[in-house]
Amino acid sequence: MIHPTDYRYKVDELEEYLSPAALLRYMLRVECAYINALSKQGVCASKFVKEYEKAASKVTFERVQQLEVELKHDIKAIVEALKEQVSPEARPFCHLGLTSYDTVVNAHAMVLKDVTVKLVLPALAEALEQLIRIALQYKSTVQMGRTHGQHAEPTTFGYSMANYVERLGMGIWRIKLAAETFGGKIGGAVGTRASLGLLANAEKIEAETLKLLNLTQINAPTQITNQEELANYYSQLLLSFGTLADLANDFRQLQRTEIAEVSEGTTERQVGSSTMPQKRNPIGWENIISHYKAALPRIITSYLNLISEHQRDLTDSAANRYLFAEILNSFLYSVRRCSSMLQKLEIDVKRMRINFQVNATFELAEPAYILLARSGIANAHEVIKRIARQAHQDGVPFKEVLLSNETFRRCFRSLPSEHKLLFEDSSKYIGRAVLATEAVCRYWKRKLKDFKAT
Repeated sequence: MIHPTDYRYKVDELEEYLSPAALLRYMLRVECAYINALSKQGVCASKFVKEYEKAASKVTFERVQQLEVELKHDIKAIVEALKEQVSPEARPFCHLGLTSYDTVVNAHAMVLKDVTVKLVLPALAEALEQLIRIALQYKSTVQMGRTHGQHAEPTTFGYSMANYVERLGMGIWRIKLAAETFGGKIGGAVGTRASLGLLANAEKIEAETLKLLNLTQINAPTQITNQEELANYYSQLLLSFGTLADLANDFRQLQRTEIAEVSEGTTERQVGSSTMPQKRNPIGWENIISHYKAALPRIITSYLNLISEHQRDLTDSAANRYLFAEILNSFLYSVRRCSSMLQKLEIDVKRMRINFQVNATFELAEPAYILLARSGIANAHEVIKRIARQAHQDGVPFKEVLLSNETFRRCFRSLPSEHKLLFEDSSKYIGRAVLATEAVCRYWKRKLKDFKAT
């Protein structure tokens, strides 16, 4: 079976980090950093550092595969392939005192940090930048807000985008923080550093190795690092993925024929249906939702991986390989697709005005009830509800019945002019939508620099 990420949704740049050959390079970096730390503690000659670094560049994935067939152990195969490339006097120090997962967990942490900084954060920053642009451009464009699928109260299209700016911005920040907190360990078979203590000062060996790898130290690991950090990282990715899926679903709904306020940009030859030439489907937004559905259940695997019997078992080994490839690829693919579609998004302001007018001024029910209650009418909500029901039954605009109601007319006469204006033009009933949009976009524009700088 061919996996969809291999031929349809693959993010090519991830090969540099997630391919078997790429992971081998990261593991060899761990081994070289360890030799460097041993040399600084006087365990081995300093000349071996350069020798191992040069040797690591000669180790091939093909040779490691050959050795693994014989040895039935992936890390031992890497160690033997590396030993083949160094002098006999340097060989005893290769992987000396380490356990396999001293190499594996540190390599994985480095991979995820690099992928985050070099691919994930820049892609998310681009999507956020597009959302900010749209939010500011349409900050004053009035749109009918909807709750439970029904017309509710006025908002602006820009303000609805500002909500996503804030949500995605916070998501990016959490992803960045999660990646920064990845820890490492050089602690031997059960994490006690006993094997390192036979060589030199265990604390200094570990600290120096992790410093070279740019990883923080986990104080009390087992054979592996604490899996909560990895689960947290995937959780943050999927939370932001959920934000994108929600945005995609909103745009998908707004492209419905009876709403038609936004549309995906299309090319001249693009086909919506093999039998209905008129169709223009929101396939891009639906694709993001579909990827979210595929990736989301993987978080359960990440949480199941928190369980490891005593100091170590291998029940997470194969499972983690799926998480690396599937969550990261699906997420990054979807983020990039989202950015591309936001760039070409078609927004129909005229249609927003038409849809606004369809509400027949029922959006005035809320301000009418609040102002009536403020004037001292105890059952104001009930009064306005009866007026709304009558307007619905008679099939006339709400404002017409409202202003003919004596109770409300008495209240209306005493209203300040700015409140009376709402009943002349309900599109002004948008509260702080414009100011809030500007403030949110201003804040996250500044934060964009942090994400791009990494």
